[in-house]
Amino acid sequence: MWRYRHRHCQRRRRTAGHRGTARFFSSASLSMGGDTMQIITGNVVSPGYACGPVWIWQPVKNDISLSPVADPSQELNRLERACDTALAQLQALEDTVRAATGEDAAQLFFAHQLMLQDDDFQQEIREAIRQQHCNAAWAVERAGEQFAAQMAAMEDVYFQARAADVLDVAGRLVAILGGHSPTTIPVPAGKVILFADALSPSETVQLDRQRVAAVVTRQGSALSHSAILARAMGIVAIMGLHSPALSAEWQNLEALVDGETGQIYLSPDSETQKRYHPKLI
Repeated sequence: MWRYRHRHCQRRRRTAGHRGTARFFSSASLSMGGDTMQIITGNVVSPGYACGPVWIWQPVKNDISLSPVADPSQELNRLERACDTALAQLQALEDTVRAATGEDAAQLFFAHQLMLQDDDFQQEIREAIRQQHCNAAWAVERAGEQFAAQMAAMEDVYFQARAADVLDVAGRLVAILGGHSPTTIPVPAGKVILFADALSPSETVQLDRQRVAAVVTRQGSALSHSAILARAMGIVAIMGLHSPALSAEWQNLEALVDGETGQIYLSPDSETQKRYHPKLI
């Protein structure tokens, strides 16, 4: 992964983009005429204004268990085929994003190709399979977590943000090894405010602007590739939500997102709606 860091650092200035606006208010509730308006805040990573019902996405994570294999060479062959498939998927994504949003955003998926092919990352996986006779999916997930932790521990905030990309690449490989398609987000019909704990770049790029008015996540920053993609796609986004968890009570509430201040109004009162109406037209 250190080779990836050296090769990728030259792209930082072009893709860093909007630095975001931090708002360190705790969530607040205002009672207006019997209706309770809640105000929660986060950091602006893609500016603009949006409104719509809250739709909370909480993906089910499949636990990968350690399974011994009798023939590590066969597992290494499975890994090789999975890497080839992942590389082809990432190259196709790069081309698709380039056509839709331009070169800068497309480079994010070129960076994923570098991560996938990184010598240190590949060696960690292959040595685990050879030495521990373990299944490839477990080795990939373990290596992904290890290298993501190394990224997250770096002093440079740019490389801290790359931890999510490492997990995204590893997750893609694990899905292929398990015979699954990459994670898709089943956004309901209509135009919603998508709430999630986090969104990977592979998840962000599939969002449909006709169905997603804005994105709000607990994790992430303006330097994350998901934030860069949201800006390129023209989707309002707030990340680093100042809330310990996503409340189930928010589901289906009307929300108004201020992508300039980082405030999200849940069940906005009539005065707030009137104030923002000109900005939402």
